[in-house]
Order: sequence, then C-alpha cells, then structure tokens
Amino acid sequence: MTTALTCWVISDGRRGIENQALGLAEAASRLRPIDIKTCQIDQGSTLAAMPPSVQFKLKSRPEDYGLNTPYPAIAIGCGRQAIAPLLALKKVAGKEIFTVYVQDPRMDTAGFDLVIAPEHDDISGTNVETMIGSPNRIDEMEIIGHTLSFAEDLGNYPMPRAAFLIGGKSKTHKLGKKEHKFHLKTAKDMIDMGKSLLITTSRRTPDWAIDDYQRLESDYDNIWLHTGSGNNPYFAFLGGAEQIFVTEDSTNMLTEACATGKPVFRLPMAGAPGKFQKLYDALEARCHVVPVGGAINKDDYEPLEETARVADKLWAHFDMRSALMN
Repeated sequence: MTTALTCWVISDGRRGIENQALGLAEAASRLRPIDIKTCQIDQGSTLAAMPPSVQFKLKSRPEDYGLNTPYPAIAIGCGRQAIAPLLALKKVAGKEIFTVYVQDPRMDTAGFDLVIAPEHDDISGTNVETMIGSPNRIDEMEIIGHTLSFAEDLGNYPMPRAAFLIGGKSKTHKLGKKEHKFHLKTAKDMIDMGKSLLITTSRRTPDWAIDDYQRLESDYDNIWLHTGSGNNPYFAFLGGAEQIFVTEDSTNMLTEACATGKPVFRLPMAGAPGKFQKLYDALEARCHVVPVGGAINKDDYEPLEETARVADKLWAHFDMRSALMN
C-alpha cells in the first residue's frame, strides 16, 4: 500500500488565492495519494505590506509563520504572502521538501523547486511550467456532485438556463456604471429569450450593483441570485446552465467556466486589459470564448483541464528531483 505524502497549501486565506494552490494540490492528489493541509498566513498589515524578500530577512524560520514540524514533503503556496514562508521552509528543510509557487513570484524562480504561472505572465525557466489561466478546484465529478446536491433548487428554475458570474474591482478592471448597465441588459435579453438566470456575485462586487441584481430578481420568478449567504451553489450554477456569462476581470471564473465545455461569453469591464488580452486570446482559440455580441464559434471544445495537466507536470518535476537525490 502506498503511503500518502503530506502536502501543505499555503496562502493568506483569501478564497481566490487559496483555491488556486488548493486546486493544484487536489488535482495532484487525484494522481497520487497525498494528505492535504491548508495553512493560512497572517503577518499583520505592516509586515504584509513589505516585499517578500524583506519579510524573509526579518522572519526566516517556518515557525515565524506558524509552520511547525513535522514539515511536509510538498508545500504549495499562492499569493504574495506565501513566498517568504516557502523560502523559510526551503532554507530549513532543503531537499527534504518540494516547494511549489503558483503565480509569477516576480523574483528569481530558483528559490522554488517549481513555479506554475499563467501563460500571460510571460515567464520561463527550467523549473517553470505555464498554463492557460490559473489552477482551480473544478473537475467533472465536482461539478456533477454539486449539481446533483442542488438538483431540487435548480428544479425551481426551468431550462434553458444561463449563468452570470459577476466580479468587481481588481488591479486592472473595475465595474463601471456603463458596463453594469450592459450586464443588466444582457441578463434581461436572456430572460426575454425564455431563459432562467443563475446569478452569483463575488466579494468584489459593489453593493450598488448587488442592489440592482436583487431588484431584478424580485421582478422575475426565474432568477436565482446568490450573494454569499448560505450554501454556495457556484459549482451547481456551472453544471446547471447551458451558457455562462463571466465578467472579464476574473481569471479564475473564466477558466472555471471553460472547464465545463459549455459556451462562455465575456462580460466587459472598465479598464485596459493589458497582459490579460493574451488570456482572452488564448481562451478564444482554445474554448471559443468571445465578448457578448461577438462572432460565435459553434464548434464544440473539450473542457479546459489545465489544472490536471500541470498537476501531472508537478509530479514529473518531483520525480526528477527525487532521482537526482538518489
């Protein structure tokens, strides 16, 4: 019987950040047995604002971050606050621990055993693997399971259904009044076409926008609006909808929607896309994702399974390192 390795998932606890590292760990566990433990780092606002290199100079022991022995075989970190803890683990445990950083660390990647970054970040190296978008926790069985668990609720909203995944302000985008008005019009167009709507907002969605969606829900019987309270039907929305509309600020929601193999449309946001245009182009080429109103490619596409692909790469790098140690 194969003994499961221990894997720590390290982040500052923000859901969108933690889920990237956790999604990669879960995908890796589907290939080989590992025991996963989440570790949330809270350094306080003063230290958290400092560059990771400075954090590491000030706090160079894993215990400084609440990470105590026994150390794991694998540590996967995501987000700026995970960098110094990973460096501290590597300093103490050396070759006994395989460290993985998700995202572009914006520093020498040699500080980690493996870096997994979005293609649109344009980084490379012998220990760097790139992917379309970011890792997520979506897989076919996850979607099916959640869809079945919410089947009774979904039954209250007749098919066909369209899901709307609404984000908000990010470093590059914001939800302006003009864009929000267009999103509402798109939602009403779907209703006029006889579709039920499954709408979910995020913690970044402005209150004034949520208020408008609540008014929209009160005007129709075929809208299910989730704003954060109660059990989260997000995965069930992905499974229960025939079409998915996603605000273009969220790498995670776009790639998660594409994991379904269903038609996905981008809802515009204010702000210049910058490097994210490369992501939009990649998703259009791979999954036929287009802006609302754009030319639709009706060809089917295979569900996007980038997390599973890079999880396989993780084990390849892990085995290579193990072979060099023996």
